[in-house]
Amino acid sequence: MNRATDLLFRIGLIVKGVDSLFEVIGGVLLTMPMKLARYLLVLSQHELYRHHEVLSGRLDKLAEEVTVHVHLGSALYLLFHGLAKVILIAAIFMRRNWGFVGFMAVMSLFTAIELARAISAHEIVTAVLGMFDLLVVGLIYKEYRANKRIESGKA
Repeated sequence: MNRATDLLFRIGLIVKGVDSLFEVIGGVLLTMPMKLARYLLVLSQHELYRHHEVLSGRLDKLAEEVTVHVHLGSALYLLFHGLAKVILIAAIFMRRNWGFVGFMAVMSLFTAIELARAISAHEIVTAVLGMFDLLVVGLIYKEYRANKRIESGKA
């Protein structure tokens, strides 16, 4: 059982780390709406998508919406939230106690917000993702306690 939870802990952290990197990339792209729109237009004109009018049309529409609505607030949220999680996950892998505590705090706060939104909007996928986040927080707490025991044994 201990080996299984350790594996689940590492997989959960890796998934959250990759998710965090995508948040940072998305935040950076949202700070440059004209470049993002250009990338989307190039993608929609690519030979692979030229024969798929539905996909190409959606990408064109998305490119138009990005240039019309600058999402600076969303960009800043994604950047700071993603960077915070990347830093805290790195600290956890380096066995730093402040990383465990910080990540549990950040994840608990955002999970509470995510679950409240899921309940109020009846979003099942968001609720499932929130439950995954709760599982990750629980595994981090377990690992944090084990890390504290190891440290106290050394002292």
